[in-house]
Amino acid sequence: MKVLDLFSGAGGFSSGFAGTSDVHLAVDIDPVALQTYSLNYPSAKIIQRNIGSLHSIELEHELGGIPDIIITSPPCEEFSQANPDSAKSAAERIYGTGTARLLLDTIRIIGDLSPEVFVIENVAALIKAGGKEIVRREIERVGIDDVWFNLVRAHHHGNPSRRLRLFISNVKLNLPRGVPLRVMEAIGDLPPLDQDALFSPRNDVPNHERHSVTEDKLKEIRRTRWRYGAKRFRVGKKRSLPNWVRLTPDQIATSIIGLSRYIHPFEDRLLTVREHARLMSYPDSFVFTGPKDSQYNQVGESVPPLISHLIAEEVRTYLE
Repeated sequence: MKVLDLFSGAGGFSSGFAGTSDVHLAVDIDPVALQTYSLNYPSAKIIQRNIGSLHSIELEHELGGIPDIIITSPPCEEFSQANPDSAKSAAERIYGTGTARLLLDTIRIIGDLSPEVFVIENVAALIKAGGKEIVRREIERVGIDDVWFNLVRAHHHGNPSRRLRLFISNVKLNLPRGVPLRVMEAIGDLPPLDQDALFSPRNDVPNHERHSVTEDKLKEIRRTRWRYGAKRFRVGKKRSLPNWVRLTPDQIATSIIGLSRYIHPFEDRLLTVREHARLMSYPDSFVFTGPKDSQYNQVGESVPPLISHLIAEEVRTYLE
């Protein structure tokens, strides 16, 4: 079994596929994310490259043949509702000069290599404003007629945080339902980092270090109640969204996004990278490397490993 992971990031999407592949190749432009990938998947091959300049023949050479499975997460920032440019049509973005155009390179590589299964992950907003018709047309252009647009709400399948994502594939995905952990069920057993930490055993959990903030910001955190944000970020002339939201202990977490931070339900501090990872279903054995902001982004921009494993099981059933 040969698996190709394009726009691999830190490797969340690879989680369900890496253990069953004979050859696993990851491609990404971010060297820091690839360091995390290499640490957690030491037997995988790595290419640091812009997908737009990568030829399919090179990928085939590195894999030693045609991949059986291609999983990929092309950039989705231009389709995010938090992006001020999200009002543009899908055509303007996909056929423009921004990163959304990399979706076309993804389809090009899938068409060139003709894997038995492909799965493209992106934000649900991709299929709005004409996006669904464009994607279907471009995939059909490379000779693939079977296309499924699978909307997956990760929390419906057991992920501890809300996350709606689109998975475009040549296989219909029927993921089993699951009951997600609530916030404190997911992170409550981690060592405390407030004053109680003085009376707790040593903290050996990777990526579980307190995030330092200024005294002014700490005062805002102390005043912030459950479900409210200590900060806001602007996404348009008249629109802003909350940031630094204090999570509610007995509810599912809000979407864990790479550039956002969240406040612990009971301690007056921001969540650690490990707490972000727990809320995205990562095991504590998965270690993130690089600068702290990069680590948060690696978690928030990934496919939850739980969802990856469920998709991988669907793919294995299909291939059998």
